[in-house]
Amino acid sequence: MHRYKILFFSLLVFLCSCGGKTIPDNVIQPDKMVRVLTEVHIADGAMYNVMQLPDSLYKYGTDRYLKIFKQFHTDSVQFRRSMKYYCNNPGMLADMYDQVTDILKQKSDSLNKVNQAEMAVESKRRADSLKRLPRQVPPQPQHAQPVTPAPQEKVKFNNRRYIPAPQKRNANPIK
Repeated sequence: MHRYKILFFSLLVFLCSCGGKTIPDNVIQPDKMVRVLTEVHIADGAMYNVMQLPDSLYKYGTDRYLKIFKQFHTDSVQFRRSMKYYCNNPGMLADMYDQVTDILKQKSDSLNKVNQAEMAVESKRRADSLKRLPRQVPPQPQHAQPVTPAPQEKVKFNNRRYIPAPQKRNANPIK
């Protein structure tokens, strides 16, 4: 009897552990979810530049998310349901986010390469435009002659307001 109990519980543990990890039908498949998450994070990054007011975030953010859901033939309810499922399976979610970060890194690297190429073309254009300018001969330094002030004529000061009044002599001096 003791053997049957051990056999029963070991068989029960074996069957429970072998339960297939199939993804339900109402959940977005992992490869599609990786692409959706990538686009959602790109939209979040684009929203970083919008003024952080509640109305503007709702207005511009909702439209972007709806476009993403429409592009992948899903809706916000299915997206939330899928996120809840994958949050309950953190191993799968971690693997998906590893893929998302790889994709985002590739996209940012390609954008950096394009920006560097544009900057190189712009700097080359500027260098070429500077070569087309006529060369100016630097002015020859002239020997400086000492400057002598022009002789000034004596001018009588006509403003009586500022001329001090002549001092009167004391009529009765103290003796």
